[in-house]
Formats: sequence, C-alpha cells, structure tokens
Amino acid sequence: FLDALRTPARNITFFGGHRHSTDQWSVASIAPNNAWLVGGGGGWSCDSGTQGFVVGQVMSDLSVKTSPVIVDRESCCTGK
Repeated sequence: FLDALRTPARNITFFGGHRHSTDQWSVASIAPNNAWLVGGGGGWSCDSGTQGFVVGQVMSDLSVKTSPVIVDRESCCTGK
C-alpha cells in the first residue's frame, strides 16, 4: 500500500490516521508525495502539541498544496 502511494507517476496527498495530532512527522513517508496525520483539535486527548486541521487546495495543474492550521494547545487540551 505504501509503495503504491510513493509513486512519482501521480501527485498524491494522503490524509489518514487518527491520533490526536496534526502533523507530517509521525506518519510513514510516501515521498515524493505528501502524507498527513489529521486528528488534532483536542477534545478527548492531545497526543502532541500540534492540534488543528489541514487545508488542501487543488491547483489548476492538479497539484495539491497543503497547509496546517494549528490551534493554541491551551485552547483545546486543558486538563487532558
């Protein structure tokens, strides 16, 4: 599965997993493509200091640009 996601023949952006974090450092690399863990935002638990979501924009050449929106940890992880 990961080898298929790593193909340079396609521009792939994969959003997956569910831990309470929003990052690219805790997921398996699918370079040259992009993988994101998106499960942040607080609530039940906070597994890292990066809580939030990812905005994806499909460009006219069909590439995908992504950027995380990280919220202040204290606003969603208090007492957790």
